[in-house]
Amino acid sequence: MGLTDNSGQAFKMSKKGLLEESGSFFQEVHSVSLDDLVDIWIESFHPYGTVLVLFDVGKHFKTLQDCGILCSQMNSYNNKILTISLSSINEALKVMDNISYAGISPIMYLYDDAKQILDNVEP
Repeated sequence: MGLTDNSGQAFKMSKKGLLEESGSFFQEVHSVSLDDLVDIWIESFHPYGTVLVLFDVGKHFKTLQDCGILCSQMNSYNNKILTISLSSINEALKVMDNISYAGISPIMYLYDDAKQILDNVEP
């Protein structure tokens, strides 16, 4: 099985599905951090207001519900990142405290008007 690029250069697929080079091949590779992806998400979908971001929610689903976070289990499978829009920074801080008092420690970021103002990640 072979592939060609725009110049007609032929490439072969190995049995493991990896692309083998049979000439010159240009690749554009970018490294994007998870923090950058979250920042772009918040800027794009939550440009105004207060947003609490929780990581690995699938591990703590029941406890998060007990802390007052209204989400369905369907939205928390596969350790997704959960974004919660709240009415104020104070309300977000209360939710963060409730989660901490419950004895779990998911990574949490707090954003206000699309700017990260707090997290619980220790330096």
